[in-house]
Amino acid sequence: MKVLKWLLAIVFYHSFMLGVIIVTLFMPFMIYGDIRNLLINEVPVASGGVIVISLLAFFIYLAMRSQFLGIPYRKITILLPFLQMLIYTSFTLSIGVMILNKWADEGLYSKGWAITLMLLAIVAIRLCMSLLYWKYPIDRQTNRYME
Repeated sequence: MKVLKWLLAIVFYHSFMLGVIIVTLFMPFMIYGDIRNLLINEVPVASGGVIVISLLAFFIYLAMRSQFLGIPYRKITILLPFLQMLIYTSFTLSIGVMILNKWADEGLYSKGWAITLMLLAIVAIRLCMSLLYWKYPIDRQTNRYME
């Protein structure tokens, strides 16, 4: 039974998780490109990033919460917290893209206000992330599974 469990985890979960790690690493850079294009061309971009980020976050959550599925990712102790921070950063930038899309698509507010609101959203979410890691430090999260 253990062999079947490991085989299914390697074939299905860990092979998919490799793609999740690669996409998560490049997601903030892709969103930065969207923000740059949006500000230069003043044309809205597709904002399906939140759905993709939610899917990536789900698989990272599974690796963090499941003792069995997270074994390979806990060998590199900084990998899961790093992926978690990348997910937060990507989510923040995605919120910024949604704010800028409102400006470019509907003309809801001026370009200066759109950039200001985007920067305020980024600062607010980064402050929330700082409070989260102040209350639950990363070293406590990674050392919890070392025992």
